[in-house]
Amino acid sequence: MIKLVLSSVRHNLGRYLATLVAIVAGVGFYTAVSVISDGVIDSLEGNIDDQYGNVDVAVVPDEADVVEQTGAQPEPLKVPQAAADQLAALPGVDGSAGILTAPVAFEGSDGKPFATSATGRLWITDADLNPLSVVTGDAPDAAGEVAVDQGLADDEKLKVGAELTLLTLAGPQQVELVGITEFGDSDALDTGGTVSLSEQDAFNWLNSGKQEYESFYLRASGSADDVVAAAGKATPDGFAVESGDEFRDDQREANGSFAQTLKTALQAFAVLALLVGGFVIFNTFSVIVAQRLRELAVLAAIGATPRQLKRSLRLEGLVLGLLGSVLGVVAGYLLTLALQGILALTGNELPGGISFRSANLVSGLFLGTVITVLSVMIPARRAGRTEPIEAMRAAATESADLGRARAVTALVLAALGLLGMLAGSGLATIGAGAVAFVASVFVGAPYLARVGARAARPLLERFGIEGRLAVDNSVRSPKRTATTANALLIGVFLVTLVAVAGASIRDFAIQQVNDVQSADYVVVSQGGTIDPDFVSQLKDVKDVNDVVAFERAPVTIDGAAATVSAGDVAEMAKIANLEVDKGDLADLADGTIAVLDTGDGKAPNVGGTVTVTDSRGKDAELKVVAVLAPTQDTGQTGSILDQASFDSLVGDVAPTIAFVDVASGAQGETKDAIEDLADQRPDITAQEGNALGQLIRTVFDFLIKAVTGLLLMSVLIALIGIVNTMSLSILERRRELGLLRIIGMTDKRVRRMVTLESVLIALLGTLGGMVTGLVVSLLLVLSFNRLSDATITPSIPWVELVAIMVLGVLLGVLAALLPARRSTRMEVLDAISAG
Repeated sequence: MIKLVLSSVRHNLGRYLATLVAIVAGVGFYTAVSVISDGVIDSLEGNIDDQYGNVDVAVVPDEADVVEQTGAQPEPLKVPQAAADQLAALPGVDGSAGILTAPVAFEGSDGKPFATSATGRLWITDADLNPLSVVTGDAPDAAGEVAVDQGLADDEKLKVGAELTLLTLAGPQQVELVGITEFGDSDALDTGGTVSLSEQDAFNWLNSGKQEYESFYLRASGSADDVVAAAGKATPDGFAVESGDEFRDDQREANGSFAQTLKTALQAFAVLALLVGGFVIFNTFSVIVAQRLRELAVLAAIGATPRQLKRSLRLEGLVLGLLGSVLGVVAGYLLTLALQGILALTGNELPGGISFRSANLVSGLFLGTVITVLSVMIPARRAGRTEPIEAMRAAATESADLGRARAVTALVLAALGLLGMLAGSGLATIGAGAVAFVASVFVGAPYLARVGARAARPLLERFGIEGRLAVDNSVRSPKRTATTANALLIGVFLVTLVAVAGASIRDFAIQQVNDVQSADYVVVSQGGTIDPDFVSQLKDVKDVNDVVAFERAPVTIDGAAATVSAGDVAEMAKIANLEVDKGDLADLADGTIAVLDTGDGKAPNVGGTVTVTDSRGKDAELKVVAVLAPTQDTGQTGSILDQASFDSLVGDVAPTIAFVDVASGAQGETKDAIEDLADQRPDITAQEGNALGQLIRTVFDFLIKAVTGLLLMSVLIALIGIVNTMSLSILERRRELGLLRIIGMTDKRVRRMVTLESVLIALLGTLGGMVTGLVVSLLLVLSFNRLSDATITPSIPWVELVAIMVLGVLLGVLAALLPARRSTRMEVLDAISAG
């Protein structure tokens, strides 16, 4: 049996070529995704060990709920020097490191800034806790000394000893470059470049002179648990104390979760490509089994049982699956090597390099082989059920009889699917309805293929006899036509579903954001100040009506991390959306507070009191006179204090944020001018009030395009399926094509007939997928509206759908090039005599 199987595969290798290509493409894509993703994940996790490997105890800020509720990042709490000294002096602590960062840049000799995305960092003097190492020169340990990372030094041609102008929160500073650093196997610790500063300069240039740290790390010789317990008593409110292992695990999760999610998503698309390849494999085996019925009948006549025949075909599928999967794994690794080479030529590299793991090898081989074997099950069962005498009489053609059972099954599935989506009471029911509806399309595809081909007859008949013959050939083998079209249908269905449903949700989300009033611009200083001179410059911008700067500080409110602000509240309310749920902002006075409701159900009632504690540990009991609703602008202000209460608690601090109001319709004209002003200060960022809506649009557009691009992989494999089916059809109909040529049909018209048949199949798959995608996406949107208070208006991207339709026709033409050429390659007499 094994010899027979290997011989059969070897003699039919030409027929199985497209099957191998489909398997190789899917497995290769899957392997390449796995290898690259593992490299990225290893790089991120390895960086965590390089950066925090010697941290035994970490004191880090607690995450605030306000981020989740409003989308705004609260002002971060910082560890004051007094608390840091207490932590460093704890029993069992051998070393400590405070982390302090802020944006910096350099000014070139021509007056233009460079390295504008660089991060300034306080140099850590504890060698075990410092993730940076000096490769050239010395560490910065005196005023006016800095070190830069190797990548920044190479890009900007910076040498040790150079005199530079550093742009900081405290203004331009003249510095000397004393060292060049690296981070493990990487040049820089930060994406835009790392600039290390001495302690004498870091507090002044990165934190307005305040001796505070964003987080604080301890290196201990004793029990880490004991140090964690002791550190918890010395740590200010709003901070968490973690062991080194817990801290590193959190960092790995935060840094690696996106890459892991991306890997899973990409692998899902690769598996989808393999499943589409399953349609190609199924169709190929169906045709080949039909062509080999006489061969199989001979085997049955000489004693082969139906079980042995089925087993032989399944073994053929197993051999092909293993062969294609091995080639696919090799192709995947070669693809990653090629990508690495291309990036090297452009001066870039894959993060983490290439990770060769046995898991990727095994999973690629397993998926490709299993999907191939499953795809040959039905053709093998059909072959085993065919009687030998009947098979010897049968031609290699497919029965056009579809049977009533198929029609009933398709109708029942469609009815259940529509019912589930229209009346389902939960996501599971609606999802099951969508799956049932799509399944009904696949089951009823032969009927749809027959009806669709006949409906296309008037159009194709305009091309003459070859158009009519193309329709007749498709109608004559509706199952094969449908199976070939289904491979394309699933890809187009998913592309349409993503385009329509994604566009509808995107437009709804943007509309919801736009419905919320907000300041036209929000200008924020990260570590610096919005000084009066900068406010004057903003006010001088044409069409700027008003600029209201206000103070903001990190605190804890009843032990939870939060932000408080103070300023001219009446002016702020005129240009920003300070929506009040309860109470009145006009009641703000000394000793009172307007608390931001973060949506966690813990907001105090008006008349109650809260304890507000600043980063130094100073606290105050304040009476609640208002509760603010979470909006874009209250997400920036946080809770609001009376100016006297703010100054008493936090001290006299400069404004760090401002709301900007511009003339109606002038946002576009003022944008460049405001951003140009912000670019002059490394600490200042300016964003439009509707930035969230624009971000939503950008994210959705990117996701829609990315998913569509990945789904095109399945469309490509469907193209391979059309080529394969048409090629096998040409092989099967050699005698028919020979007769057409001998009675006068020219080779050109024969090729046109094959091309039209291919276009018809592609059109059926494209239209079927598009209509199915439209129906499912629209019903899903309606179901979402029905089960929620949302009113999503379906958005149909007609331009994209037309482009998909045109692409479907082009795919048909491309898929026909090789089969059409083969259709007239054989001599007429040889074609007529072909058995």
